[in-house]
Amino acid sequence: MAHLFPITSGPNDPQPPPLSAEQWNYALRQFQFLYPTPGTIPPPTPTMTPLPPPNIASPVLDPALCAPQPESTESRLDSIERELDLLKTQKRPTQPLDDDAPSKKRRKKKSTNSAVYILKSAAGLSEDQLSVRKELMKMVKTEGRRFNNRLCDSDSSSDDGDDESGSSLSHASLSYKFSATVLDTNNIKIFDRIANLIWSEQHDPKSTTYSLNHPTVSFSRDDLLAFAKTNFRTWKNKWRGETDEDVGKKQAKAAQRDRQELRRKELKANRIKAVPEYKRKYKRDPMCIMETDWMSDEILAPDTDDEDTKAEHRRRLIKAARLGPAQQEGAVWEVVRPGFQSTEMMQVKNDLDKILQDQRDAKKSKSKNRARARIPRVSLSKTHDRIPYGTALYPFMVSPDWYAENIAGNEEFEKDIRMNVADPPGFGDA
Repeated sequence: MAHLFPITSGPNDPQPPPLSAEQWNYALRQFQFLYPTPGTIPPPTPTMTPLPPPNIASPVLDPALCAPQPESTESRLDSIERELDLLKTQKRPTQPLDDDAPSKKRRKKKSTNSAVYILKSAAGLSEDQLSVRKELMKMVKTEGRRFNNRLCDSDSSSDDGDDESGSSLSHASLSYKFSATVLDTNNIKIFDRIANLIWSEQHDPKSTTYSLNHPTVSFSRDDLLAFAKTNFRTWKNKWRGETDEDVGKKQAKAAQRDRQELRRKELKANRIKAVPEYKRKYKRDPMCIMETDWMSDEILAPDTDDEDTKAEHRRRLIKAARLGPAQQEGAVWEVVRPGFQSTEMMQVKNDLDKILQDQRDAKKSKSKNRARARIPRVSLSKTHDRIPYGTALYPFMVSPDWYAENIAGNEEFEKDIRMNVADPPGFGDA
């Protein structure tokens, strides 16, 4: 029997810690329980009342856990035949494969091959690359016109040296489908045929069919496909304008806006050429008025469908330009000035135009070549009502009458129009 403490102890043995009264009582009760006094009867062992059996129904056995029953040979053969029929049905295509309905597998394979472009975009190309790009685009366009039943006359007239046989439709069995997109199977065939033809002729500088000016410039077949798709989209846009009246009107207005924007940019560029002489003559810098949106409009005819109105407008232009009988067949542009500009701003523009005209006359007298005739421009004292948003105006540019009539009292316009506090040196009150 083990003892709680050693029977003997030496002076160097560790001493037990002192116990409190409560600890001594607890130890005594434990000692009495472990070592009962002889002759005493131990207390009876407590009995546990058994719990009633749970009211649970007998569990349902999973048939899958039961021992497998022996299967007959005939049933096994029947199940194997059913599995074979199911596999054959899954492998069989649900619809016939043809050229117009390519399979998903082929489309997926084609999408994983990333295209390689070298000359698709003109940005960052060298002069030689730009030259080859222009040649290839012309070849692709010439070949693509063979598949265009519309025979784009406007395109053919702009390409000097285009193949005249484009109107013979040598590929009559295959033509563009403009009602579809570039992803249409028929159109894809044409793109591939054009790209394959030009690629086979021009990709090898040693070939007898090679005709590009810079053999060291590389290009890809994907470049040719991109050029062909660009031509298709251009022709499709024209086709939509010819077949849909509403689309045609929208396209005509958009084309007119683009022409007006191009003429304003050209007018600004020409006036900038006269700035050095203007600064030397008038001792002030007119670059403060050189904004494209502040240039005058130059229109050929009013925006109307009335032919009588257009004819009357042209008669007025010819009369104002004082054109003779031999000059009346050409174009005449009407100058429509911005409504907001002041008299001072208009005078600055007139001075620039006069300097520019003097420079042209001096250049014409020195040149032996015949100069290109300029389109006559006349003013019928009309102005447009576009609000000059964007670049901040200087006070000398704005007509007080126009501001009082169109801007003053309108909080929205007053907030949108930006105005500088003072005029630049040499203008207005400066």
